[in-house]
Amino acid sequence: MPRSKVEVIAGRLAELTGLPENFPDFLAFGALFEGPFHFTPGENIWGSGQKDGYVWYIQAGYGFDKVDLEDGTMMLNGMIEPGLFVCDEKNLLWGKLTGSSAKLYTHTTAYRLATDRWREFAYQHADFRSVLYRINAHFLQMRKLRLIKMKHKDKKAYWEETKARFPGIELYCTQTEIASYFGVSKSTMHRIMK
Repeated sequence: MPRSKVEVIAGRLAELTGLPENFPDFLAFGALFEGPFHFTPGENIWGSGQKDGYVWYIQAGYGFDKVDLEDGTMMLNGMIEPGLFVCDEKNLLWGKLTGSSAKLYTHTTAYRLATDRWREFAYQHADFRSVLYRINAHFLQMRKLRLIKMKHKDKKAYWEETKARFPGIELYCTQTEIASYFGVSKSTMHRIMK
């Protein structure tokens, strides 16, 4: 029997925190999401310069989040994959226009929650706010692990691992964007990719 959006979102929050799936705030939070929304390869889930922003829960599918830089270029910021909550952080935290875009490269199923409703829910639910610390700690650990891998792991091995996790990455992101994500020069990335 297929799981409802509430069960899917509450289940993921339970995985991230170790709390039970039927934690009342998880169920209430999951009920706020709209969807499911279905995207085809090449579609943007959000674009830069949008006033309305959303927190997206990715149930299935892959893509990339790219940040607009002041010099007019884009930098690969993150990879979108199943089980992640993704958003434009500038819009989520400060209500500003989105400063990034996210493009999907596989068929994707996602749910969305308007960022103003997310903020309102977090402000009104103290227990949920404390749970957010655990969730944020999980994602900070993921980012920290990525940085450690980039610094200490053999770059060629890390590239092979990334390609296996995100097949076709070199088709959807420029070599310059991938190099910035890996923290190396474009020429070094070119050598790693050969």
